[in-house]
Parts: sequence; C-alpha cells; structure tokens
Amino acid sequence: MSAVRENWHIEKSVSVGHLLTTLILVIGGFTYVNDQDKRISANAQSIEFIKIQRQEDIRRIEKQLESIDQKLDKIISANVIK
Repeated sequence: MSAVRENWHIEKSVSVGHLLTTLILVIGGFTYVNDQDKRISANAQSIEFIKIQRQEDIRRIEKQLESIDQKLDKIISANVIK
C-alpha cells in the first residue's frame, strides 16, 4: 500500500496550456450566453410584433363581419318586404 502512495503526487505548478484552455472555455461560455441573450431579445420583439399583427387582423375581420352582417340584413329585409 505504501508503494502506491509513493507513486501518487500532486504538482503545485500550473501549466500555460491549462491556463489558456480555461481562459478559452470561459470566453466561449460568455460568448454563448451573450449570443443566447441576443436571440431571446430578438424572439421577444418578434412575439410582440406578432401580437400586434394579430390584434390588427382581429379588428379587420370584425369590420368585415359587420359589413357582411349589414349586407345580409339588407337582403333579408328586401325579401321580407316582397
């Protein structure tokens, strides 16, 4: 058992490769989160635009239905009078 412990050691030095790798991973992580935030913001704007479009479509459809309703009323009243 003591022979196994003699082969074990922990180096207190830090290699430049490990530092560069860690730095690149941290920068990559920040870049990913920043890009994701931009995409979320763009999607939120798109959703707001779609909501506004939907409300406009609803208003337009309601106006068309009112017009159809009025025309039907005229047709019905003309047929009732005959």
